[in-house]
Amino acid sequence: MDEYVQESISTDMLERWILKKKHRGEDASSVNALLEGTRYQNRNMQEVVYELNMQIEQRLDAGGDHKFLLFELCSIIQAGADTSFWNLLFTFAFYCQMLSNNFSLLFILLLLVAGTGADGFALYFLGECNNSLCLFTPTGPLEGQQRLIPSFPIGYGFTVSAHVAKTRQTLLVDDVLGDERFPQGVGIDNERQIQSVLCLPVLTANSDLVGVVELHRRWGKEPFLAWHQQVATANLSWASVAIHKVQLCQGLSKQTELNDFLLNVSRTYFDDIVAIDSLLEHIMIYAKNLVNADRCALFQVDHSNNELYSDLFDVGEEKEGQPVFRKTKEIRFSIDKGIAGQVAKTGVILNIADAYADDRFNREVDLYTGYTTRNILCMPIVSRGLVIGVIQMVNKRSGGAFSNTDENNFKMFAVFCALALHCANMYHRIRHSECIFRVTLEKLAYHTVCTAEEWQNLMSCVIPLHLKKEMKLFHFDIGPYEELWPTFVLSMVHSICGPNSFELDKLCRFIMSVRRNYRRVPYHNWKHAVTVAHCMFVILHKAPDFFTELERKGLLFACLCHDLDHRGYTNSYFQKFDTPLSALYSTSTMEQHHFAQTVAILQLEGHNIFGMMSSSDYEQVLEIIRKAIIATDLALYFGNQKQLDTMVKNGSLDVENQAHRERVFGLMMTACDLCSVTKLWPVTRKIANDIYAEFWVEGDEIKQKGQQPIPMMDRDKEDEMPQGQIGFYNGVAIPCFTTLAAILSVTSPLLQGIR
Repeated sequence: MDEYVQESISTDMLERWILKKKHRGEDASSVNALLEGTRYQNRNMQEVVYELNMQIEQRLDAGGDHKFLLFELCSIIQAGADTSFWNLLFTFAFYCQMLSNNFSLLFILLLLVAGTGADGFALYFLGECNNSLCLFTPTGPLEGQQRLIPSFPIGYGFTVSAHVAKTRQTLLVDDVLGDERFPQGVGIDNERQIQSVLCLPVLTANSDLVGVVELHRRWGKEPFLAWHQQVATANLSWASVAIHKVQLCQGLSKQTELNDFLLNVSRTYFDDIVAIDSLLEHIMIYAKNLVNADRCALFQVDHSNNELYSDLFDVGEEKEGQPVFRKTKEIRFSIDKGIAGQVAKTGVILNIADAYADDRFNREVDLYTGYTTRNILCMPIVSRGLVIGVIQMVNKRSGGAFSNTDENNFKMFAVFCALALHCANMYHRIRHSECIFRVTLEKLAYHTVCTAEEWQNLMSCVIPLHLKKEMKLFHFDIGPYEELWPTFVLSMVHSICGPNSFELDKLCRFIMSVRRNYRRVPYHNWKHAVTVAHCMFVILHKAPDFFTELERKGLLFACLCHDLDHRGYTNSYFQKFDTPLSALYSTSTMEQHHFAQTVAILQLEGHNIFGMMSSSDYEQVLEIIRKAIIATDLALYFGNQKQLDTMVKNGSLDVENQAHRERVFGLMMTACDLCSVTKLWPVTRKIANDIYAEFWVEGDEIKQKGQQPIPMMDRDKEDEMPQGQIGFYNGVAIPCFTTLAAILSVTSPLLQGIR
């Protein structure tokens, strides 16, 4: 028998027999674990790695669960507490190459550190906002699913691990229950069985805290000694290096993916330059995947208005495994609001671990959408030293906050975003120029500049004396005097601004060219322009001290030009049918076009009536005209009237305040635009018929396009016209003139006229 054993039985097998004999009667799983532990002692490391490699490949190829495989390895390491450090380290390094999950690696690491003879252990990771610890358990509600259980905040006066997470220093505690620094002990269920604790921070190569390792020894056993701390620290340092190596490999993999993505997107852009929205969508999808974010938003910066805007939104849905982005109506908000606005202003990256703890976070967005924002990574997109956009990632999907690695990857990606946005803006400007070109061709095909005979005849025209007196009354009707309309305008300008305020020849050219630029539509025509200008003239005449010289000039000419090149269609018509005008001006479409036409006439040779002004006065009067014309958009009237009415009633209106003053001017423009309803009944009735004639033409066009117009524009519902007019009077006209009369008493005749 002796001879047979010596020749046929290996030393390893003999050791296994002896170990079984020593632990006869104990639990079979414990004995097997010890056997596995001795299996790797005193073996050549190449043999160990080769055998482990073969086993892992076989198990994974057969569809085995890598998490269960990790637990088997953990059992081997824990059982082999007396195994040499190099043996364990070699095994751990091998597994670092096999698996890249940091949680799994650290769990193996924990059992490796258990070589200090610990009876138990706990592994903690940082919570979502990096201000708390979560206990890691290898299995969750579903088999094989890892789980982080929220435990306690990081800080002093809680547990040993919370203290270490705060100080980032290794701590050795002989008697945890008797240490006053830790009133909650170790914070786990069986803490009363624990006496000695060795707690170590897990730090990356960049000194960022990843988690905390906590080793325990029970009562009745010798406490951890200084050499245990040294061994654990050394093992932890080596393991951290291995994990860092894995992260570097992951980073290289990410870099390769990024390079491939940039090549593909560049190819997409050059193959189909029209699909700029598709390009931005590709960028946002990759950005989400790059940092594993739940939501993504990309805003462009409008520096002229100090606003951020976007029309492409992450709706939180997926299709075929990819996020879905939808193009909707453009939204704008001030650059002074929110995290994105802060980044746009400063150009500095913001990584917000807890959004609600940051005063800069705009909570209104969450209230509106019902979505809860936990953390934010916001990056400026810079081109030529100027922030042209902001890309914002919301809520890290894997838990916790966005890391420094996410920031570094994002920085590199933002450079390409800058290039893409620059190309997008160039393409937008080209499209914008094309739209301007098309509108200009359309305009030039219809409009012409006035002839020399027309403006020269105007210079010599005179208004009869009795009409000059009647013109100073609100109810004056210009209708019967069509040939004198240009002369009326010239007389009003000289009366309000002075006979020498403008060069006469330029003023006459301007007036006659403005007349030429009004189309022959039923209502928004030259007659309407002169009527509106006349109403403003009477207000300015009756309250001369209320207005400055520039305000008088700006408001009077704004009324004259407020409907230039009106086509007889509403803003909603242009926007509904995607006309070139709506592409140029997304809001207040026709009003912006009217102002553009005003500027175009001023730029014609011999038409710049403001040419003698200083540069600052010229800019100021143009701004007055612009705001006044935009104010004639009835969609803006309702909010303005309501605000002014509130100010009047509570006594907060200050006409010296520029913002309040501009509101008053806006209401004046609306009142002048509606002044026909204050005339004598025959005049008002005729103008109402003209308005409906124009509405019905639009309604006919809508019907031809296969849609149903609103009742007001449907000529088949003519019998509803009286009811519609009553509603207009009560809902629009009367409130307008009532509020204006309360501010400017000289306009009271207008209110009396409508009543």
